[in-house]
Amino acid sequence: MKSGAGSLAKELASIRVLVPAVIVAATALAYYSYRYAHELARRGEQSIMDTNRDLAEGMVKRIEQLVVDSDRTLFELVDLRNLREFPRRWSDIVRLSPAIESALILDSGLRIVPDGYVSKKHSKAEVELFRRLFEREIRPKLDLESLAPDEHKHLHREFDGRYYLISYTRRNVDGRPYYIALEGDLAYLVGEVFPESFAGVDARRLYQVIDEHDWVVFGHPFAGIPSKYMVTLTFSKTLYKWRLRMAPREAPVLMAKESTRRAFDVVLIALSAMTVFVGLGLLAMTVRNEQRVSQLKSEFIANVSHELKTPLSLIRMFAELLASGRTKGPESAREYAEIITRESERLSRLIDNVLDFARIERGKVAYEFRVGDLAEVVARGLDVYRHRLEREGMKLQVAIQSNLPPVMMDENAMTLLLLNLLDNAIKYAAEGKELAVSVSTSDERVRLSVRDRGPGIDPQEEDRIFERFYRAKNVRGRPVRGSGIGLSLVKHIAEAHGGGVTVESVQSPAREKGSTFTAWLPVYEAQNPQDLGSSLSPKEETTAA
Repeated sequence: MKSGAGSLAKELASIRVLVPAVIVAATALAYYSYRYAHELARRGEQSIMDTNRDLAEGMVKRIEQLVVDSDRTLFELVDLRNLREFPRRWSDIVRLSPAIESALILDSGLRIVPDGYVSKKHSKAEVELFRRLFEREIRPKLDLESLAPDEHKHLHREFDGRYYLISYTRRNVDGRPYYIALEGDLAYLVGEVFPESFAGVDARRLYQVIDEHDWVVFGHPFAGIPSKYMVTLTFSKTLYKWRLRMAPREAPVLMAKESTRRAFDVVLIALSAMTVFVGLGLLAMTVRNEQRVSQLKSEFIANVSHELKTPLSLIRMFAELLASGRTKGPESAREYAEIITRESERLSRLIDNVLDFARIERGKVAYEFRVGDLAEVVARGLDVYRHRLEREGMKLQVAIQSNLPPVMMDENAMTLLLLNLLDNAIKYAAEGKELAVSVSTSDERVRLSVRDRGPGIDPQEEDRIFERFYRAKNVRGRPVRGSGIGLSLVKHIAEAHGGGVTVESVQSPAREKGSTFTAWLPVYEAQNPQDLGSSLSPKEETTAA
């Protein structure tokens, strides 16, 4: 037994180390599983965003390059050595160039040279209005004096509630600086260049050009597009007050999928972790129960060994006295023989208990059921037990109702049930020195009750005292020996007969202390009146599951 206990202790020590390790591993696995799933989803989204960004950058570069190339081409057409021909030539050029609204030439004093302003505006009032706006507000913003020769710059700003795009450069002729400024036709850019440029964009993507106030200049408003799926780029060289936005058309679907995926990942990982933790909890409970059962079995073996040792020692001692002839007379010899007989019966009951308990544990116990009178069985059992009651100095009160209805029972098993109840009462009722046994009927049941005057049982323990090896807390410190299986056998026998067992206990000092154990059996309902005339009905057997 020590070897088995040592093996169990080693297993428990291993489990105490294993359980925290499994918890840490499960937690780490859940964490990294979630991180891995999140990283995979993030990389998928990042791939979509990178594709959008590459496409948006290509569109920005393309549009800006168109504007820059158009400006430089027109700059090269200006003949600063022959300014008298400028109005005639540029009137034709401006009409043929839809990207340019107006062209201006400024001298070193930053004044418009004579005949140095041409425009394709529809009325003279519009031409004059832009000229005044240019001289009053636009020209001071160009910073022309710091411009290097042949340097090309752009001004994109809002004046009087309207955006203007001004391309300007510096040319030196015969050592004198001249400045050329071109007003871009933004309406043409938005109405013609942008649609043509974005015509090749994948239909799976949304795009728009917005100004610094987030108003849509070109494209359509985005509805329900999260900012994380948007790519926003600025036209850094030319239309720098405007920005290009691009997003996948299925962004709402991606957002919904992401939300669903996150919820699914959390639920799946939580369920997995919960399964591991529940499994560990069940394992811990099983190990704790096994430890408790092992301890109880050790106590059971020690108690049974003690219980066996006492009657065997007495039987051997008095048998040796009889064998050696060392008796004072016939009376002493008869007393020794009675002690040997009594201890043999006690030993037999203990062995029967152990054997019946072993058969119950293996699920192989069988009963021989017959129709009989429970009162007769109780009476015979009390006769068998009366000698021990007298030896213990116990006062016995017996109340058996007359004309009890018959019950279907195994007489030997019911005798064992009664003796176990009496044995339990004697062990824990030493204070009261009084027992009461009664047999009565009520509610189609025949009840066998054994009452003692012991310390009583805690109500919270009334169900547990019928468990194998269990002892109530208030008697654990008392020097009472026993196998710990008596009440467990009582419960099993009663339930195998279709009945049950209950206990009522009083612990209050204001009332008489004690416990009453009641085993009940159902009344036998005979289908044939002749069945009641014979106590030898056909044998029936039941096997414990």
